[in-house]
Amino acid sequence: MLLLGNAGGKLMETEQMVATLRRLRHDFGNYLQVILGYIDLNRPEKAKSYILDIVEEMAAERNIFERLEPEAALYFYQQLLMARDLGIILKYKELRISSWAILKKQNQPFSSLTSLLPEFNGMDDDAIINLSLFESEAGATMLFEWEQPQVGTLEVSVKELK
Repeated sequence: MLLLGNAGGKLMETEQMVATLRRLRHDFGNYLQVILGYIDLNRPEKAKSYILDIVEEMAAERNIFERLEPEAALYFYQQLLMARDLGIILKYKELRISSWAILKKQNQPFSSLTSLLPEFNGMDDDAIINLSLFESEAGATMLFEWEQPQVGTLEVSVKELK
């Protein structure tokens, strides 16, 4: 069985990797179906706009993989996918964090995102939340920022639970 180490010294099992790959394949298939739909409807400009949106999304996601070590990148990418399941488009901005085990232990940032859900009830589109992660002496700080339905911010300090 293929195993990858993570910050807590525990092992990420193959099943988690396979689940992530399945999700990526599923999302890719959905993207292609939407593009083909626009082409079938003779709406090439809509197809082009949709493709450009996907490219922009992928460029933002690349930030995770370029700035974090592999295990952290995978963890935060999985958190991004979980946020999508809530109807939240999570965009990582600042990623100034090296010790992320405490975030993983508390299932962050996902746990904080679930507490924000009532803020976005009634929106037609997915909520877009920008997240910056910073190292602090006691743990980590997460800064969530959004513009819709109204401008808002939430700063969460994550510390070791005793």
